[in-house]
Amino acid sequence: MGEAAQIWLPHPRSDENELRDQELVVNASVIERSPKPNIIRRAISGPDARMAPWEESAVSRALRGAQGRSNKPVFEPVLGASFNSCEEAKDFYNLYSWEIGFGIRYGRSRKNSNNYRTRQDLVCSCHGQSAAGSRKTCRRGCPAMIRLLRTQDHGWYISRFVQEHNHDLSESYAENKQWNSHSQIDALTKDFIRRLRNNNVSIGRVCSILGVGGSGEPAALRKETVRNVCTKLSQENMRNDLGKTLDLLQQMKDADPEMSVKFRVDAEGRLQSMLWCMGKNKSDYEQFGDAITFDTTYMTNLYKLPFGLFVGVNNHFQSVIFGGVLLTTESASDFEWAFSTFVSIMGGKYPRTILTDQSAAMARAIRTTLKHTRHRWCRWHVLKKAKQKLGNAYSKYSGFKKEFNKLITDETCKDDFELKWVSLTRKYNLRDNEFMKRLFYYRRMWAKPYFMDVFCAGMTSTQRSESANHMLKQVIQREAPMHQFVAKFNELLTTRTDDEGKQIHRTKQITNKLRLGVPIERHAQEIYTRAIYERFCYVLYKSMDCVILSRTNGNRFVVMHSKDINKDERKEYVVYFDVGSIINCSCGLFEHMGMVCRHSLKVLVSLDQYEIPPGNIMHRWTKAASRDFARNELRKKAGPMFDETDKMRKKLLLETVFQLANSTVSLPDDVFLGAMRALGHGSAAKETMERKLSGDRYSTVRENNNTLPSMLPARISKGGRPANTCMNSYLAESSRYGVKKAKKRGIVDPLDEEGPISKFPKMH
Repeated sequence: MGEAAQIWLPHPRSDENELRDQELVVNASVIERSPKPNIIRRAISGPDARMAPWEESAVSRALRGAQGRSNKPVFEPVLGASFNSCEEAKDFYNLYSWEIGFGIRYGRSRKNSNNYRTRQDLVCSCHGQSAAGSRKTCRRGCPAMIRLLRTQDHGWYISRFVQEHNHDLSESYAENKQWNSHSQIDALTKDFIRRLRNNNVSIGRVCSILGVGGSGEPAALRKETVRNVCTKLSQENMRNDLGKTLDLLQQMKDADPEMSVKFRVDAEGRLQSMLWCMGKNKSDYEQFGDAITFDTTYMTNLYKLPFGLFVGVNNHFQSVIFGGVLLTTESASDFEWAFSTFVSIMGGKYPRTILTDQSAAMARAIRTTLKHTRHRWCRWHVLKKAKQKLGNAYSKYSGFKKEFNKLITDETCKDDFELKWVSLTRKYNLRDNEFMKRLFYYRRMWAKPYFMDVFCAGMTSTQRSESANHMLKQVIQREAPMHQFVAKFNELLTTRTDDEGKQIHRTKQITNKLRLGVPIERHAQEIYTRAIYERFCYVLYKSMDCVILSRTNGNRFVVMHSKDINKDERKEYVVYFDVGSIINCSCGLFEHMGMVCRHSLKVLVSLDQYEIPPGNIMHRWTKAASRDFARNELRKKAGPMFDETDKMRKKLLLETVFQLANSTVSLPDDVFLGAMRALGHGSAAKETMERKLSGDRYSTVRENNNTLPSMLPARISKGGRPANTCMNSYLAESSRYGVKKAKKRGIVDPLDEEGPISKFPKMH
């Protein structure tokens, strides 16, 4: 504000309960009074602040004039000082209170009949008296305050300033920030905290990121303030959780018309189960849904609902998610609903194989709903307690661990597995061990020889589902509301899509380097993706350790490992080669994984075959699978292209109407009537759509008479994980050893899971 500028200010009467219309003329620091007693300004209305973007703020003026002040506060209030808004005045007075050593808060205010605020008091935090005399409080009737009144241009000015306090003032930085006015969090910081909490960042780490309580430069915030903000954000997230969830699902459905959502509600309308799949999930399942894993996890949502994931493996040997389901319990009926609904959403296509843990309820549900699917157990879950249950044998016999791990990881023949198992239990006195008895009794559900004729896409455990669950728990709070849980799950899907796009790009743009230089390797380089080609090269390298013992009938070969030639117990593999068609091996790797084994590759290399037999090329591992997916995506995106065409048509129609309206050419009756009929049809369709949307807010989510829930499940106040319906034995207990420990014990085959394959020497 320039020095010659004048602001007309209403002057308050000595009586604090009424406002007489008197005016103050402020010129520099001089205050002149010009009373106008005949005007009563009770009907004033206007904005809450003055719009003066080019005017210097009170804080800037105070800082500019601070030079030369010896011991006076920089932001000392002055009678008549003007502000653009009440918030600006509060910030100014708060800076003054920091210098002096007290806190402030809003006091009494006054509004007229038009709800126009004409007065606002800013008082000391110790102002007033507590309503409850026995309660501990700092309020002791401190008179310190400033009174703000309105200017004629909707600004504010200081009409009263009381400087004295009746209490001790703060003298240090640590004392000062204990006042609530000096530990407030602005909107940007609050939004930053919200983002951190939504990504499962603990309150302690939030404080560390904001610099609260750190060893570096001190911050004015307190841990109590940050904790209170986090509590309020959590309460805000939990408010109207069902409505937010349905709104989010509606937005997802509008953005992805191929999305499917299924609800299961009880008689009261309370949600019991929810299963949803995106359009990409369906496309992935169509190509890679032949082998899936299913596992549940807990404590990932506010209602302690078990969350299950349908996971498979794509042509880049990556985990791919087919869908997620929230269940009330782990009962057989809940699993039956989940499996049957999942198959119906996927167009009735059943998976060839499903891997789960040892849940008895899952097994019953699979027998009734997935009758055409082979069910196998996760081998890691079965053997996770081996060291604990067989501790005596591990510690007493040095060779037991090596023989046991070799048996369960290398043996592929059923008869040999059973004979060696009996021999092992006799040798180490484990025939009466209950754990070993149970393992052998359920051997058809987990042992490797019984997996070799079952296609599992190289999976023998639910590690992929557990990895996805682990990633989900890292980004979502332990007790997240439903809508936040669904949103974070969508972020997980987006992350997996980005990882897949990265591998597709690498496969297209980076040429695989030939490792061994044999003719058949070049064919594999052309057809397989980068990840599958690496595994093919590993198997091809291992085939160099094989020896062809004999060849009969021209197409029957006996192959064995060179290290077993001089041993009494020799393991032989029979390979049948139908030239130009297919090659089979008794090891069963192709049936299990869809890739040619080392014994078959030994035969093909010895016969100088340039290509992999057509019958041994599984489409799901090839580059063509990615191209098929890209074509499907383009087909789905054709809809938005048609929408753009429709917009262009409407724009051209509007331009034509304006041209006809502004032209002097007469309009024939038949043209006019035809155009009106067409426009009337379009208006009727628009009205029908609006009426449909207004009648059912979630029309696209409510598909095929899908009943929407009216209530969410009740929250569990006590206890942790819901009752477990697994077997009461070791099969139902939680994981104790990680995958890394399992690999060290030799239980996980490097070709089975998602981890990197074993390294082998580079070949040029």
